Amino acid sequence: MNRHPDSLSQVFPSRQLVRGSALGALLWQLIAAVVLSGLLMVAVLGTALLDSQGVALIHVGEPDQMEVQGQGFSAIAWKLRHHFWSAAVRLSGQWLPSTESVSSTLFLLITVSLGLGVLLSLATAVSQKYAVRTAGRTAGQLREAIHRHALRMGISDLLSDQLAGVLSMFSTEITELEHSLIQWLRGLFRGTSFLVVCAVVALLIDWLVAFECIVPSLACWLLIRRQRERHRRTQLLHEDHAASELKLLEEGIRRSRLIAGYHLEKLEQDRFSRHLSRYQAHLFEVERLQDRRQRLSWLLGLICWSLVFFLIGSRLLLPASDHQHLTLADAAGLLGCFLLGWFSLESLSDAAAGRSRAAAIADRVTRYLKTFPEVGQAVGAKFLQPLNRAIEFESVCWMAGSRKVLDGLCLKIPAGGSTAIVAFDPLEPRVLMSLLPRFIEPLSGRVLIDGQDLTLVTLESLRTETLTVSGTEAWLTGTVHENISGGDSRYSLTQVTEAAKQAHAHQFIQKLPQGYETVIGEHGEQLDLSQSFRLALARALLRDPAVLIIDEPGGDMSEDSKALIEDACRRAMRDRTVLYLPNRLSTLRAVDRIILLNRGRVEVIGTHEVLLETSALYRHWEYLRFNEFRHGTTFANSGPAGQS
Repeated sequence: MNRHPDSLSQVFPSRQLVRGSALGALLWQLIAAVVLSGLLMVAVLGTALLDSQGVALIHVGEPDQMEVQGQGFSAIAWKLRHHFWSAAVRLSGQWLPSTESVSSTLFLLITVSLGLGVLLSLATAVSQKYAVRTAGRTAGQLREAIHRHALRMGISDLLSDQLAGVLSMFSTEITELEHSLIQWLRGLFRGTSFLVVCAVVALLIDWLVAFECIVPSLACWLLIRRQRERHRRTQLLHEDHAASELKLLEEGIRRSRLIAGYHLEKLEQDRFSRHLSRYQAHLFEVERLQDRRQRLSWLLGLICWSLVFFLIGSRLLLPASDHQHLTLADAAGLLGCFLLGWFSLESLSDAAAGRSRAAAIADRVTRYLKTFPEVGQAVGAKFLQPLNRAIEFESVCWMAGSRKVLDGLCLKIPAGGSTAIVAFDPLEPRVLMSLLPRFIEPLSGRVLIDGQDLTLVTLESLRTETLTVSGTEAWLTGTVHENISGGDSRYSLTQVTEAAKQAHAHQFIQKLPQGYETVIGEHGEQLDLSQSFRLALARALLRDPAVLIIDEPGGDMSEDSKALIEDACRRAMRDRTVLYLPNRLSTLRAVDRIILLNRGRVEVIGTHEVLLETSALYRHWEYLRFNEFRHGTTFANSGPAGQS
């Protein structure tokens, strides 16, 4: 049973079953069902032909006196004379005079069955193709919705807590949902259509015997399904218990120091043996349940089919004069109908399982899509003018879970010049800089630019004037030109080239195989950390923001690369406000001011030289961050303290 009907109805409404490619899958499956009914009827005719040996023998007078009535289709029609559709068989024989002989009739039936088999396979394959297309379109729409929502939600996920779950949902879970939808559509259309065909053909052959066999067959199938579900739930319970016991078995490995330090080996051995016994018992129970479920299914199925064989066979053995007598052709047709009907019920069962899995995934997806982004634009928001006076943080608080990162922070940064934000907790300056473009929102307090509350300005104008440059998230897969211009046709190649020159990126771009048209990324050229940062800086300089936040790269780079980055950053400081998240000591020496945060508040502000003289806390931070001996440098190979 589906436990999440509303979620699946939102993802795949019921009306979609009779629209578009789903309707195509349904129609082709109906064609396959009609072809299947033809195959069943051909099987009945073929059995009748073999049973009569191709000749209709009619008793005349004494029982031992017989008269040959006809051959081929005439013999089949006589054999099935108690059916109302025997006239159609006789008429077919008249239209096909070449079928008056036994061999030609048998050849025709075999040819028709082969043709119908090919058509059945073709119709089923086309229906499957349409089902795959339907599920693929639904999966694509969900991936598009998740992607669009993740772009809104991801900017607030500063610690990347949700990233793994969203990526798993985007790739693994949507793929599983797609396969489950295919299983549901295929099983639903095939099972329903084939089941109807089998029921109709069985009723046409002998409605009384069909009803007698349908009731026990359906009851037996429902009983088998019920016991399967019951065993499955019990099996899952034992698997969960086994997983819990396995974790307890692993605990001793993780606590080896505790065990050795306190001489707990005896306790651990007893504990290990106890949990190992329970673990093995649960695994044994899982195997026993699987075996029991299989044996019980076989037993119930055997009882069901034995009953069907008895009901059909008892009618088959009645005297031919009895009106309840079944011919061999009738018996074969009924058995074929019930066999295919059984498989149709299994298809419906698979469809229900597929729908249940799809519904569970759809529930998780819809719950994610219903979450509201932390940052939103206020109604009537105003356009933000470029920074002219100052950036202000008024009593700003922000928390990461239960940890308070910013605690009533108050800060005013004047427009122009360069400012570095540092802290013992690297998350504090990162949070502070993420508040400016409103990637995140403060829990309390305000952030203002020139006295204007950022929550009351448009996001587009704010993020146009406040850009972040980082070497770790520097580019998307695409050409260099696309990465710098952002695909915006307003920027010409000349403007892109000029921005790259200012960022000292033009030289290495020209050395790429296709220059600015070189593809970089997953399936293209790879850039090192310095090149990535300069490319990101060129993208920012092209847009000429009033506030530039530079997350300085901290990896190993050559001295030439460091010099290029330093010069590019000096150029970027002209006529704008630059905020640094520094990773090098030379940057701290060059900026106009340094702001040291401590426990979520501003501790001290000043230049590097002044803070070294006046602030013991800053000296301690500088020692922890840049002193070479702090990072394990030996006296033999140590150089001057600090990094350039």
